[in-house]
Amino acid sequence: MNLKNLLLAVIICSLVGCQKENNPAQISLQTETSVDTIYISEFNTERLVAKISDSNRLQAVNLVRPTAVTINHKNNDDPYLAILANNKSLNIFLNQDGIINTHDKADSLLNNLWHSNNKFINDNSSLLFGTNNIDTIPLVFETFRQERANNIDLYKDEIGTDILELLHYQNDARIYSFLFYYGRMMKELEPDNSYFDFVNRIPKITLSSKSLPDIYLYKYEIEYLRDNNTIESITDFLAFIDQQTSNKELADYLRASYIKGLMEAPTYWEKHERLFNTEVLTQTFISEKENPYNYLFEKSSSSFYASQSGEKAYLFTAEDAFGNQYKLEDHQGKVIFIDNWATWCRACLNHRLSVLELANKYKNNSDIEILLMSVDSSKEKWLDFLNKENSEVGQNLFIEDGRSEAYGQQYNINFIPKYILIGKDGKIINANIQEPSVAVEQAIENALRMQ
Repeated sequence: MNLKNLLLAVIICSLVGCQKENNPAQISLQTETSVDTIYISEFNTERLVAKISDSNRLQAVNLVRPTAVTINHKNNDDPYLAILANNKSLNIFLNQDGIINTHDKADSLLNNLWHSNNKFINDNSSLLFGTNNIDTIPLVFETFRQERANNIDLYKDEIGTDILELLHYQNDARIYSFLFYYGRMMKELEPDNSYFDFVNRIPKITLSSKSLPDIYLYKYEIEYLRDNNTIESITDFLAFIDQQTSNKELADYLRASYIKGLMEAPTYWEKHERLFNTEVLTQTFISEKENPYNYLFEKSSSSFYASQSGEKAYLFTAEDAFGNQYKLEDHQGKVIFIDNWATWCRACLNHRLSVLELANKYKNNSDIEILLMSVDSSKEKWLDFLNKENSEVGQNLFIEDGRSEAYGQQYNINFIPKYILIGKDGKIINANIQEPSVAVEQAIENALRMQ
């Protein structure tokens, strides 16, 4: 193009606007060590976006909008977060220790939002657990949210508008997700408590919310209960989601996310759980059959059905620290309590002592077995943990990547710790126990009395 034509093109673009060329995202891999496959999955849904390997180190992916993704491989329990977008290269570097990085500013900011959130919570644990004035908690976190927003804006000229919006949303969502967890789960506050007034500061919903949608579901729950005092049916809340969400795509996505949450994390939905059973799920499937996002909950449905109380327990095979097989079918006629955990799971380790105390209590009772089921991806990390712990109570077992294998799918193990109680008849008593407690011991005692 000569200078005259170039100037003409510039003038036309300034007058009518010119659309930027939309090139697919280019994913490349550089590695200092051999690796079978690198998986790039959509953040939040874990839907596979692309996979790349030694034999296929370059891929192109076309996207509708910037998408937050996780980058992981089989031997790494700690995923790296990144933003995949058209006109943006994703250059994945894997060092000899198996650590992933992309050396991209937007990706670094995204990972910092994740890790700094956890660090801020830990650094403020004395405030979180010591204050009687819980209304100060949202204010403290709001200051931190604004500090991170200012840091993101320092790079706005080099990041681009769409990616900048996604980063700001991730900042907001991580702050508000914890505030909801603190109020709903840790403090068990009622919806009309002034603590939850921070819901009025949550920004208007946009398509970026698909990367962490739950804050809007929690917000809607607070608003619904403030108006109605109680939730009468799952159908009513699904309708409320539609009423509050003007964008149909987002309404579809939120409804699907809500149904998925009811199945995978029912304790997060305590006021809804009593209304949700296999019959309601079947009806919901019919009403949501045209939802383009029904894939979010369809996979979870078979696990939900299989893990309901009264269903025959899935007959799994695991191995102990000496490589011997443990087959559940060989232990029928006994009460089975299973602690599903992993060496990297802090919450699991926090409850570990309580589980060991439970195992010690029943160590001489041949009618019950306490199984400490590791679902780690690394057998070596599990064995190293056991050697350091040096405990002689309970049966330590291992199923590699147990959550993603048939074992985890059949028992609906989408998060850990998760505890399962199976009766002498081989049927599930409860596959959704969240922590060892007096109530759990009572359930075990009741199970032991059953013939």
